[in-house]
Amino acid sequence: MLSFLLLTASGSMILTVFRGLSDGDLEGCRLAAGIDPDDQGFWGPTTRITGQAVAFRYCVSKWAPAPPGWQIVGWPLLLTVSAGLIFYALPLWKARRSRVVSLESVDADGELRALLAELAATTGVVPMPKMVVAPGAVSSTGAVVFGRTRRPVVCLHGGLLTIRRSDPERFRAVLLHELAHVANRDITLTYATVAMWRSFLAVVLLPYVLWQCYWIYGFLADGIVPSLDRGMLLAAVMVALVYLARSDTLRSREVYADLTAVRWGADPHGWAVTAAPPGGSVRRALASFLDLWRTHPTWGLRQGALADPAPLFRAAVLPLFLTGVLAVMTPLQLVYQLAPYYPNVSSSVFQVMVLIPAALVTGVAGVALWRVVAYAVLTGGRVPTGMWAGAWLGAGMAVGPVLHGYGTGWAWLPVRPQVLLVPVAVGAAFGWWTTQCAHLWASTWRGRTLRPALLLGLVAVFLAMASWLLWWSLIGTVWAGGFTVHADGMAQSLLEWLPSAAPVGDPRRLPGITTVIPLLQQTAGTPLSALSVTALWVVPLIAWAAGPMMGTPRWAPAPLPLPVDPVVPLRWLLRPGLLGGALAGIALAGVQAYVHTGQPVPDARGGMYALRYVGLLLLALTVPSTLAAARASAVAGRFRLHGSLIAAQTATLLGLTAMTVLVSLDGCVGPLSVLHDSCAWRPAWAQPLFPFAFLLDNAVVLGALTATAAAAAAAALHRVRPSLPRTSDRSGPRTRGIHARRFAVGLLCVVAVGASATTGAYQLRQFGIFTDLTMGQRKSAQQFGLPDTPVPDKTRMYQVHAWYWLGGIDLLDLTTSYTKDLVTAGRGADDAPNEPWDSRDQRFRPVCTSWRSPTVFEVVWFQVPDPSVQADWKALRTHAERGTKRCMQALDSHDLSALRNALGDLAAAARCASSVNARIDAILRDGGRRGTARAPLTGTGAICDRA
Repeated sequence: MLSFLLLTASGSMILTVFRGLSDGDLEGCRLAAGIDPDDQGFWGPTTRITGQAVAFRYCVSKWAPAPPGWQIVGWPLLLTVSAGLIFYALPLWKARRSRVVSLESVDADGELRALLAELAATTGVVPMPKMVVAPGAVSSTGAVVFGRTRRPVVCLHGGLLTIRRSDPERFRAVLLHELAHVANRDITLTYATVAMWRSFLAVVLLPYVLWQCYWIYGFLADGIVPSLDRGMLLAAVMVALVYLARSDTLRSREVYADLTAVRWGADPHGWAVTAAPPGGSVRRALASFLDLWRTHPTWGLRQGALADPAPLFRAAVLPLFLTGVLAVMTPLQLVYQLAPYYPNVSSSVFQVMVLIPAALVTGVAGVALWRVVAYAVLTGGRVPTGMWAGAWLGAGMAVGPVLHGYGTGWAWLPVRPQVLLVPVAVGAAFGWWTTQCAHLWASTWRGRTLRPALLLGLVAVFLAMASWLLWWSLIGTVWAGGFTVHADGMAQSLLEWLPSAAPVGDPRRLPGITTVIPLLQQTAGTPLSALSVTALWVVPLIAWAAGPMMGTPRWAPAPLPLPVDPVVPLRWLLRPGLLGGALAGIALAGVQAYVHTGQPVPDARGGMYALRYVGLLLLALTVPSTLAAARASAVAGRFRLHGSLIAAQTATLLGLTAMTVLVSLDGCVGPLSVLHDSCAWRPAWAQPLFPFAFLLDNAVVLGALTATAAAAAAAALHRVRPSLPRTSDRSGPRTRGIHARRFAVGLLCVVAVGASATTGAYQLRQFGIFTDLTMGQRKSAQQFGLPDTPVPDKTRMYQVHAWYWLGGIDLLDLTTSYTKDLVTAGRGADDAPNEPWDSRDQRFRPVCTSWRSPTVFEVVWFQVPDPSVQADWKALRTHAERGTKRCMQALDSHDLSALRNALGDLAAAARCASSVNARIDAILRDGGRRGTARAPLTGTGAICDRA
């Protein structure tokens, strides 16, 4: 995790330095886009950019180009190479600094070497590490191991040799501790971490700090006190987080080396160093805070771990919180690096980007929670729920975007801070599911080791975390930042999604059109959502299918103090799921019959009609699965969450199967016909008016959410009113029909995984790698609009100034040339009123063709950041578009009267261009700036008809 974060951070921090050192005018492009420099929010500036993405990309490429890609890619490579050099140089440097000598030079009789060889043979550390002595370290009674795991070097301090005879037990304990580092393979991990950290400080952090100091000096030289820079604060927080995580890793390795040494026979009293605890609550709190920054644990912590290792098998909240922060910040750092070069990558690319953070979270948090459960089962302790630890992981994922600024802009809290509670809840659910999964497998697994079960559980957690990180990084943070959809734009988008030649009803009045429907669409846009949810119930289903285990499990090294928790029969979970599936099938048929009663003509079966149909189908799938989950959670015992998921998703799977059959045979049963009138096999996933993937993804995800809520409610109710556990009517495990049961479970798992994996693969292929930037710009402007917030006149002048001089001047010059050509062509027509039509066509067709360019001005360049000027600019496009179309039609039809009307439209477009130039000139001059390059026209020639 640390190495990955340092690599991603190095690229983003160096990109900031390079962009700052360049002479680019990125701020000018933001002003030209109409962004208020004083707007500290996120959503407003974001929509101004995404709604004008083509223009912004062009402006940045021309006026603020990103550094060459090799510089950004090369810096992480330089960081890695320099870290490798430091890693190999550290042993030489430590040996030279300590002025070590060979062991033979102080052990003439070979007694010490024989003792060391005996200890190495006893511990199984073969071959024996190289032994050296630091004679100058007479004040230290310790030792240190350095080098690499395969080439370790143990350095004995001079003070340690002096106590060899006076305190042999301490001498032995110190040596066993260092040999434990070798056996635990800590050396390479420790020094690789140190090397990467020192390389980051020299190669990345130092240039970044120097740049920030130069930036601050520039402000101070101009007599301006700079405000707190978020970038510098982010760098400081990131460095602190990395250092805390590094220190925690090094401290834990020391404690585990102590435990290994004691297991080998070291006297625990060798760690008996008395230290008076700090007095007072403030001093104790300060001491605890300072301990977080230490790379070595305190003697009190080491003694406590030797007396009771239970704290080592608890999920520490600090590493989980740091893991959550880093897991969110790393993909955001990658997005920041990728955006200047590839602004139009699809969600498939982002899905790949979050795979590594998801794997790291799974490896850190998932393994930690499994260790907690395994230790509790082996020692007879209470198995925790994992929700508290998971909530800290989620809190880190909530803090990550706030620190980065994605979703908050320059503010310190997003517009909707309540959304930050979502990752906390998701983290708690993550911890709950993981601990229950580990406990369930520990209660049913019959193998010699839990590792296969651990791997299977971590795969499910990995898929779920990958989907969640994608959703939270790209969607959840945007919702927190003020995501707002316009009802008009969403209604138009719905008609494009479910087209109708004769739409019925007004989608703008539909409840939830700006909230619920966008959330459902974004859920369906997460490629691995269905597959991840499927893994979350298939993995515990496999464990449950094995049946309850009698006696001591084979993976336990000794008989358990307490018997494993009972697992209710699987049929108690599948029955609610099967009944829920049957109820879903009936409800789906009822939806078909109900919708059929209002079936319109074939051309009107899209739009609101199809949307209502889809909504009712989703409701018919979700309600039965929720009822099944509620019933299963009431009888599942301790494993409520998994039982609820199994029942709910079984019902959902059966309901989806019934839905697929009904929709594929739509039209074969008259009273159930919805989209078709004739009978034929039309696969549900291939029908244009039926969003199959949308329904599948959302039905699966909603089923998982309602199942989790049902399990949480059942757990809370159980705390308030504990009930006696229900027992089976058989004393032992039910063996009759076990093969048929396992076959049915296997078939259920194969169908579920196959359907969800196929859907995910199809979506990944549909999304591709890159998106159409122009299409994305159009959809963004359509759904979200371009906010025009009131700004001071001076700011408006700066925006118009940037719009004009960075690109608007070129477009106005084009309209000037088109106007001249139009005037010339019109004058020639007046001089030859009876000229042949072919001659007239040759004169006007090039003019009409050239006037097509203004029709795309608002696509290739920004809207004018002044409402009155933008109204003329829009009228220019309207007149040019209408005049060009009419001109071509008139020339093709030889209609002279229509041609004159078309030329009148083009002349009106020319007057609007003159009005735009005159208004911009006035705004610039009123603000004390130079006016436009072309002198503004006056009179009727500069009056724009906006009708």
